[in-house]
Amino acid sequence: MASIFTAKQSRLPFVLSLSIFILLGISGGILNIAWTPMQDTFNVDVSAIGILLFFATLGAMIATFVSGTLLTTFRFHTLILVAMGVLAIGMFMMASASTWFILLVVIFITYMGRGVLDAGFNHFFSVNYDTSAMNWLHASWGIGLTVAPFLMTMILVDFGLSWRVGYISIGVIAIVMIVLIASTLSVWSLGETQDANTPETDYPPASPMEAIRQPAIIVSMLIFFLYGGVEIGTGQLANTLLVDGRQVSQEVAGLWLSFYWGAFTVGRILLGWIAMRFADKFLLRFGMITAIVGAFILAWNPMPLIGLLGLIAIGFGLSGIFPTLISMTAQRVGQQFSAQAIGFQIGSAGLGASLLPGLIGMFAGQLGLEWISIGILLNAICLFAFYEAVNTHR
Repeated sequence: MASIFTAKQSRLPFVLSLSIFILLGISGGILNIAWTPMQDTFNVDVSAIGILLFFATLGAMIATFVSGTLLTTFRFHTLILVAMGVLAIGMFMMASASTWFILLVVIFITYMGRGVLDAGFNHFFSVNYDTSAMNWLHASWGIGLTVAPFLMTMILVDFGLSWRVGYISIGVIAIVMIVLIASTLSVWSLGETQDANTPETDYPPASPMEAIRQPAIIVSMLIFFLYGGVEIGTGQLANTLLVDGRQVSQEVAGLWLSFYWGAFTVGRILLGWIAMRFADKFLLRFGMITAIVGAFILAWNPMPLIGLLGLIAIGFGLSGIFPTLISMTAQRVGQQFSAQAIGFQIGSAGLGASLLPGLIGMFAGQLGLEWISIGILLNAICLFAFYEAVNTHR
């Protein structure tokens, strides 16, 4: 396994990968600000964001579930060039979409490209780098999400331009990244993912049906399903809990939700160094327990400030779980199943992020909004309990 600290040749694909993940974070994050003027452009109300996100999530999930097959069929640099091309074209088409229907079709296709890039780089890093590098990769995504609102706000407010300019800007950056990747194909061979053309073990890459029959992969998918519910459930439902349930002002609630997501980025940057000194299992247990403590504080809420601090604890605790689990995929399922498993895991996390927050919201609608915090706490406890049960009976 190559190391970014000892193999000089590996630094270029490492830096380019981080840059691409920053771009992915920006391309998804600008929708939070762009959506307000987009409603007027397409003459839809605020609830239509649910339809838009459904098409985006569906495209990403389909791509991640088939990414293992793509990774074992095509060379890594070929696959990411095509996926980056889909992303670039998608950004330009979103900027030029004239009807709501066209926008839905375009975002579905665009997020398929994003899904392939997401799963592809996760597999690339799991094969060639360590847990520290994986945390930095995901921290880059968080940096992009952090930058995105400021970028789109600057375009709309400071320069008085259309939301379409934001998507055109990202499309241009994506083209630049395509040129950089295409001009450095030789360096990607150092970190070439295992495929049918360059086998690295005595075992051929598994097919999707072979992979899905492996108990270890099914268990991993369930862990990621539960994780997706905690991460996105907190991000999506905490605002309703604070504003409608606890009468916190929208300005304060929005600020603390920013702190929640910011804790992800800060946590992953710090874990890039911490992971060099501690075992992966220790990091996972520490993160899950920290998230449970944060969820308990949020639900307990002895006073407003302490309850809000629980959000930061949840964000920091969760920050390293996803990248560390991805980095350990080959250890759990075997190298020949790794490419398929990573795609399945990312898809399962997306499925959990879609279903579990809805389930928590349904109970909260019937039993009271405070059940949002209780649901998040129970979800976090289930994640930790299931992970420990898997380790015990491995």
